[in-house]
Amino acid sequence: MPGSIIIQQNDEPGQNTTRILVRGRSTLGGSRASLSSQTAPLVIIDGVPGRSMTEIDPNDIETLSVLKDASAAIYGAQAANGVILITTKKGGEGAPRLNYQFYQGFMTPTLVPKVCNAAEYATMLSEYQVATGKTRTYTDEDIELFRSGADPWEHPNTDWYRELIKDWTGTTRHNISIDGGFRGAAYYLSAGYKADDAFYKESSTKYTQYNIRAKLDLPITSWLKVGTELAGFQINRLYPYKSAGSIVGQSTRLVPTTWAYWPNGLPGPDIEYGDNPVVTSTFAGGKDDQKTYRVLTTFSGTITVPFIKGLTLNGNYSYDLTNFYRKRFFKPWVLYYPNWTEATRDPVTGFVIDMPVIPTLRGLSYPQNHEDYSRTINETILLNASYSRKFGDHTINLYAGFEQYTSDYNNLYGYRTYYISDLIQTMDAGADQDKNTSGGRSIYARKSYIGRASYDFRGKYLAEVVFRADGSLKYPPDNRWGYFPGFLLGWRASEEGFWKDNISFINYFKLKASYGSMGMDPGSAFQYMNTFGLSSGMSFGTSAAIETAVGPPTVANPNITWEKQTTKNIGFESKLFRDLFHLNFEYFYNIRKDILTPRSASVPDFTGLSLPQENIGRVDNQGFEIEAGVHKNVTSDLRIDFGGNFSYNHNEVVFMDEPKRSVPWQQVTGHPYNAWLMYRAIGIFEDDTYTVNGVANYPHMTGAKPGDVIFEDVGGIDAEGNPTGPDGKIDGNDRVLIDEVDIPETFYGINLDATWKNFKLTVLIQGQGKFYKFNHYDERRGEAGNYFKWTYDNRWTPTNTKTNIARAFNRNDFYWAHAVNMNTYWLDNTAYCRLKNVVLTYNIPPTIFKGIGITKASVYFSGTNLALLYTATRKFDPEVSGQGVYPLMKTFAFGANITF
Repeated sequence: MPGSIIIQQNDEPGQNTTRILVRGRSTLGGSRASLSSQTAPLVIIDGVPGRSMTEIDPNDIETLSVLKDASAAIYGAQAANGVILITTKKGGEGAPRLNYQFYQGFMTPTLVPKVCNAAEYATMLSEYQVATGKTRTYTDEDIELFRSGADPWEHPNTDWYRELIKDWTGTTRHNISIDGGFRGAAYYLSAGYKADDAFYKESSTKYTQYNIRAKLDLPITSWLKVGTELAGFQINRLYPYKSAGSIVGQSTRLVPTTWAYWPNGLPGPDIEYGDNPVVTSTFAGGKDDQKTYRVLTTFSGTITVPFIKGLTLNGNYSYDLTNFYRKRFFKPWVLYYPNWTEATRDPVTGFVIDMPVIPTLRGLSYPQNHEDYSRTINETILLNASYSRKFGDHTINLYAGFEQYTSDYNNLYGYRTYYISDLIQTMDAGADQDKNTSGGRSIYARKSYIGRASYDFRGKYLAEVVFRADGSLKYPPDNRWGYFPGFLLGWRASEEGFWKDNISFINYFKLKASYGSMGMDPGSAFQYMNTFGLSSGMSFGTSAAIETAVGPPTVANPNITWEKQTTKNIGFESKLFRDLFHLNFEYFYNIRKDILTPRSASVPDFTGLSLPQENIGRVDNQGFEIEAGVHKNVTSDLRIDFGGNFSYNHNEVVFMDEPKRSVPWQQVTGHPYNAWLMYRAIGIFEDDTYTVNGVANYPHMTGAKPGDVIFEDVGGIDAEGNPTGPDGKIDGNDRVLIDEVDIPETFYGINLDATWKNFKLTVLIQGQGKFYKFNHYDERRGEAGNYFKWTYDNRWTPTNTKTNIARAFNRNDFYWAHAVNMNTYWLDNTAYCRLKNVVLTYNIPPTIFKGIGITKASVYFSGTNLALLYTATRKFDPEVSGQGVYPLMKTFAFGANITF
């Protein structure tokens, strides 16, 4: 979909929420390259905001559209990031129809990080130790034994990742629906089931979802119609004690010279803190059991005013209730440690052939129980009137509405430890010592007045005015209301006589332009009031009682108000040669001002003081979208629809009150938000000499040696503050801002729909342009962890000096370590082009199932994330967040769609 950036950052069951941005980023806030509410679009499902798009059953969706220009202004509050509109299915006139759909998928990782085997790891670590004068951990004989596998007890060669995961895992979907209608009444009922299994061998991570949906529309009289909708979700997420990041990430770090499993099949020891992923990926350390119960209800009424033609009155009330319960009962788990003194050795080779291992409790000292409960109630009231009439060649549509939205959230948390047994896991079975409870509440409310007027002359000249006034609880009464107008113009030039006479091969052409204002009300409520913080854990005088303490007030901002975005958009839609081709283009320019941000220049962070957020920030974002396609009935049996789209967006921080930098090129102002300050790596030192890449020939950090990373000498400034260019030294002034690290600025898609007789083939190719991501995970590599394979292959050695991979290292011992001096050596461009989706559907001829009640049926085979046609890196999948996350999955599936 043009203008939409869709990034699947991981595929962990229940945690694989897609990052969606509409026309990129137009604001401050949010972590680099991560899912953030500051940049997320507003999702409206069946006219109700605040509902989840991730849980809705795709089989229940009737339409999905994205508002990107000033047309989103009518949704006012929170519409500045774009609006996603979803309408679910409803019943239609006719006899009952029963539809059943199922989907069975088989998943395997697309790309998994590669790490060194035992011999490679021991070799690389030895190189570091020799170069730094340290005693070697492994001798040459050890390295050969790791390589040969002759001594698995004392010289294992463990592939932790492969010991952790299975080759294939599964995903399942089922949906059944009934719909129909009679005498103006309509109904739709559906039930769905979804189950995802993780790729761990122990299958300890699971996601299951049950959903139901019911819609009923009833005509009461000729002028009154009522309706009701009910949707229910039960979502179960089950995880082991450790998170996916800890399990998957640590499997890349644990050294291959230790044991995942002993040769006798028992799990080996940990590297620290109980970390042995083949055990921590199971329920040996307890469970993290999360359950969500969600009920969404809507009641509606429509009055078609009989005495005023074209006038309709509508009313909707929605009540959404979400209960969330989470129980985390964790306990120590057993790992097995060596007992070398009791080992049995082969009398010829001296290798261990058997050994008793010592069971040892690791991880936690005592069982512990965490329980969370939260309740969220969202209520929406929408009252509106619409008037639509046609007077000759003139068509007008008027709309006026009132909307009220409230949200009430409560949570309660309890903790106990020192359980004498893990058999009874209730809260009262834990000890009173060190127990803890906490809780909180938040509220939100918004009122809105909405208006829209549109005019159409012969379908040729189009105009629309929208207006919305929003009042938010987050702001003081004097600044509570924001006013957001929008204007849209359209001209179907292809309807003009001169067009038809001269350029009729363009059979459809519409020029459109829009200008609008939209708002956002981020942040917490009541920032305009002085508030006091509460804390516990203090005792006064000689009493041992723990008292509640009231902290100093936070500084209020009585002038806080709406963030505002001005959106400008111009473009055209066209069809050529009787709809054989289509070509659409849009250019946009968004100005987000009054962004809430602190005055960091006025009070730097190092002072320990904090000022309130103020409406002082500004970000400009501009770009374009182009979409084109060809549509052709090649023969009576074959139709081809082939198209593609390309979007570009670029944001710049205009103001964010940042502290003054020592050199101007380090100011974030003028760069995209979240630009990353670091040294630019330009190569690897080959030797100590004055050769081109010799240490003696180029400025360097103190202690630089052959095999180290070369930092670019960017320069400094003179006494007047003017840039001097390269100054012959490497210091903090040589750091530069890397822009393309938050979102990809270019995103594209290519789609093909081909229909031949009863077959239909759908293909989607997706890609992104230059986008840098961190290519490492956990700096504890070397003596405390394994090396990634890319740091081993083609690395600098005294016999391999012309390379782009640095020498062997240990943790943060060298100046170019990412935790010491972040630099572009640790970034990879993740530009890619992927065969994202292929679906082959066969519509079964009705003659085959004639007489058994089936009206239509189809079967299909599909594949998702099938192949990377191009990628700038293969260290990890370019869509995911990095090397330490649950990977993206390639899915092969089959399914059926049967209607009775």
